[in-house]
Amino acid sequence: MLKDSSKDKENTFSLIDTKTNYKLNYGPIWTILTTILIVALPQIIALIIFGIYFRLDHMSANRANNWFNSSVQAQFIYVSIIELQSIGAIAAILKFKSMKFIDIGFCKIKLKDLLYTFNGFLVYMVAFISLTTLADKFISGFNSTQKQNVGFQSSHGISQLTLTFISLVILPPIAEEIIFRGYLFSGLRTKLKFIYAAIITSILFAMPHLLEGQSGGALWIAGLDTFVLSMVLCYLRDKTNSLWPGIFLHALKNGIAFVSLFSVL
Repeated sequence: MLKDSSKDKENTFSLIDTKTNYKLNYGPIWTILTTILIVALPQIIALIIFGIYFRLDHMSANRANNWFNSSVQAQFIYVSIIELQSIGAIAAILKFKSMKFIDIGFCKIKLKDLLYTFNGFLVYMVAFISLTTLADKFISGFNSTQKQNVGFQSSHGISQLTLTFISLVILPPIAEEIIFRGYLFSGLRTKLKFIYAAIITSILFAMPHLLEGQSGGALWIAGLDTFVLSMVLCYLRDKTNSLWPGIFLHALKNGIAFVSLFSVL
């Protein structure tokens, strides 16, 4: 009796390492390398497409750069091209493995997903504020007031703000959750315990955000922010076997930033 009770207790504490819901068995190295390609190649292809357009329109490099940075429509198209390519690449990989998006957590929305979303948001906020306060106090050179360059600085008016909202609050949460918590994290969890899969996923998710500073150099506050967010998103993915709580939390976080940056209220 005592022995059985001990086994039950052990199983209770090991629930977070259950891997029965993860089927994308490519192995950690392959999953990491393909994720990097899924993120990087669409950006290169999008730049090539715009480069061809600039040549056909006989734009100088300076004029093209100014137009792209000041055109909300151009930035919306750029983001859309990247996100659609990334999702298309994952769709192709899943088809090759005779799998569907539901196998990486893109399932039906449930009412309890909203409860997980708000609970996750509270955990994220407490963890982020706490770690930022500690980093400001103990890490020399850490600057929590660094500004992030999200593009779309020239957005104004309903039509442009709508495109900006879609580009920042709708498309990235869906595409990035499919890529990072759907494809990458699910692939890693077939071989690794939760904590290792979550840390690797969160590092890879945070790294591109380090390059988004307005004044150049590493944007450490964005790196910390996205790392903490990703750890919470990984937990939600593991806990619910669904991407929707993570998508909603990601969209909520980006939506608050959108309201703050563009003063739409």
